[in-house]
Order: sequence, then C-alpha cells, then structure tokens
Amino acid sequence: MRFSFNADAEIAPETSPKTSLPARVTELSLQGCFLETSASFEEKHQVLLKIRDAAETFEAEAVVLYTRPTGLGLIFREVKPRHREVLQMWILKALDRQLEAQQIPG
Repeated sequence: MRFSFNADAEIAPETSPKTSLPARVTELSLQGCFLETSASFEEKHQVLLKIRDAAETFEAEAVVLYTRPTGLGLIFREVKPRHREVLQMWILKALDRQLEAQQIPG
C-alpha cells in the first residue's frame, strides 16, 4: 500500500555517492517510493537514497523500478534496522492521517 508523503530527499548513483541530486518524495510504502526529480537514471540502476522529514532521516540502497517524466519509482533493496524503524513510523503516521481523512463527522 502506498501513501502520500511529502519530504526532501537526495538520490545518488551507488557507484558515486557524493554526487547526490535533490528530489522530493511524494509517495511512500514499506517497499519503495516515488521521487519527483530531474535526476535521470535508467531502470534497474542501483542508487543511494536519503529522505529527511522533520528530525528523522531514512537511508536505503534502492533500485530504479520505473521512470516517468516527473521522476522515478524506486524499490528499496537494503535498509538498515534503524532506518527501517523510521520508515515504519512514517508509514504508521501516514496511515493515521489517511484513516482520519476517511472518517465521516458524526
């Protein structure tokens, strides 16, 4: 399940981590995300991803699953336990927001 998400991010080729490019996360799931970015990577390209939201940072090794004119769909390949916890917390908050939005005022 994907959730709307809005956070700053950086993406870099796995082979050249210091050449990161700015991006914005607009969708997030436990398995991957969609990045709005002008960065151009081919499908199956391995990348390093860093997402920042408030005081939390998430980092993962990822693979480009698909490309769109507005950005990239990524699937997470390797996530360290500490970053997995951050991701799970963000997903739970997004789920809470979605459920609150669906509730009909009584």
